[in-house]
Amino acid sequence: MENIVGTTLNKLRRENGYTQEQVSNYLGITQSNLSKIENGERNFNMTLLDKLCLLYNCSPEYLLGETDSHEKPSIAFRSDEKVDLNVVAKMNEIKGFLKLLRKLDSDD
Repeated sequence: MENIVGTTLNKLRRENGYTQEQVSNYLGITQSNLSKIENGERNFNMTLLDKLCLLYNCSPEYLLGETDSHEKPSIAFRSDEKVDLNVVAKMNEIKGFLKLLRKLDSDD
């Protein structure tokens, strides 16, 4: 069976310019565990799935290979700044809430 989840995670991490060390620290797991997840040697739990979706601004369905729909994160940082992935995830979460509020407001 193809390792869709691991391949997607690896692709997203590289597209966003994050290292395995950064992402594993954000997730609270070892770099070795993240490497095993990306290589299809280990699964992850729902908590990690939620954190990854917030970090990469995507749905669980996208990470699990059930859809191709993905909106790339639009948060930019200066390259000389050390990026805090917790802040990135929180900003993506807030952005999602604002998008939902705008949709609810336009439905009225």
